Formats: sequence, C-alpha cells, structure tokens
Amino acid sequence: MSRVAVVTGAAGAIGSAVCARLRAGDDTVVGLDTAGDADHVDAEILFCDIADEESVAAAFDAIRQQHGDPTVLINNAGVTGSGGVLEESPEMWRRIIDVNLTGAYLCTRQVVAGMTAAGGGRIVNIASVNARFGGSPLSGPAYAASKGGLVTFTRFLALQHAADNITVNAVAPGPHDTPMWNALDPALRDRILATVPGNPPGDPEDLAAMVAFLCGSHAGYITGATIDVNGGQWMG
Repeated sequence: MSRVAVVTGAAGAIGSAVCARLRAGDDTVVGLDTAGDADHVDAEILFCDIADEESVAAAFDAIRQQHGDPTVLINNAGVTGSGGVLEESPEMWRRIIDVNLTGAYLCTRQVVAGMTAAGGGRIVNIASVNARFGGSPLSGPAYAASKGGLVTFTRFLALQHAADNITVNAVAPGPHDTPMWNALDPALRDRILATVPGNPPGDPEDLAAMVAFLCGSHAGYITGATIDVNGGQWMG
C-alpha cells in the first residue's frame, strides 16, 4: 500500500534524490522547501519554512487534508555557516539552529500521532559527518552543534517511540557531489577529499538509496542508529 512520505529540503540535490527514490517505491511524496523553482523534483512541492511553526502547521494540515497522515518523514532541510564563534553572528547561529534542529522537531511533532494511530512509521534525520568530529571553520559552530543535536534527537525519539513501531534513524553524510560542494574552491575540495580514504565525493543517489532502505520493510529492527555515509572520513 502506498505510504505518504514528507521530505524537507526537497529542492536540494539530496532532497530531490530522496524524493525520486521514494516515488520509485510507489510512495506518495510531498516535498517541503522554500525554493521558488523546484520543477526538477519528482514530487509535489509545498512552500514551507520549517523554522516557522505556523508555516509547518499549515503545510502538514494541507498534506493531511489531501493525502492523509504521513507515515514517512525525512528531515533533510539544512543550512550551513562558517568560521568560529567570533565570526558567526548570533543571528546566523539562531537561523541555523532553527532550520537544522528546531525544524526537525517541528516536523516530527506533526507526524508522530498519525504514525502511532497507523501502527507505525519511519523517520530519517539527515545529520552530517560534522556531528561526528565536531565540525570546522568550513561548517561553523552552529551547523556542527545542530547536526550533533540531530543525532541525539534521533536517539531520544527512537527510545520514546519504539513501542509505537516508529523507527527513527539518522544518516551522517560526508562530502557529496552537490551544487553546494561544487561551489567550494577547488583547492579546498582537494583538502577535504584528502581526509576521505574512499574519495571522490559521494553520489546523492547512493545516499538516497540508504535513506529509502531505512524507510523500508527490511529495516524494521534498526532504530536509534546513525549510519555513516562518508567514504571512511569518520570511522568511530
């Protein structure tokens, strides 16, 4: 039976790959994004600022009215920063935390009751290798902190909702071949890839396949896990 799946940050390279993979598995996929142009995404797209509680509530109300309760949620939307605590302004810190961490919280609040009533569900949070090694001036402090928080949030939800048959897992990507990656200075990309035994950068399609697996029937006994998809950049 077709499930209703929601993917945040759907217009990005990873989000659009996840949407396509879930659609290929016959899920009804609704993407949430602030992007004005998302014609490349194989999913229905709703405008939503996931850092804004009213915007999130309106988007999920629309999804429930048209499709029913979502039983798959991919918290993928995220923004990055740069520098250290002296370079990253308080305003930027708050925005990054609000999108990357509070946004996942707000979206999760919208689906848990419906998943419980339906007898189960799947939640996958897209974290980062930065959550593993603490980040760098490339990510900035808020990005690293938010992704670390997302890993812990994953464990909290997995513990709290195991009895509801809701699995909650995280994926921690390293460098992937996305427009954000390709926009970096080539010398900087080379420095980063020097820390990755399995370079070149990862393929978003492969990452999407891992997300789809965690949402599938064969992953029912996996919960509270963080799956590292980073070519060996982190092996902790």
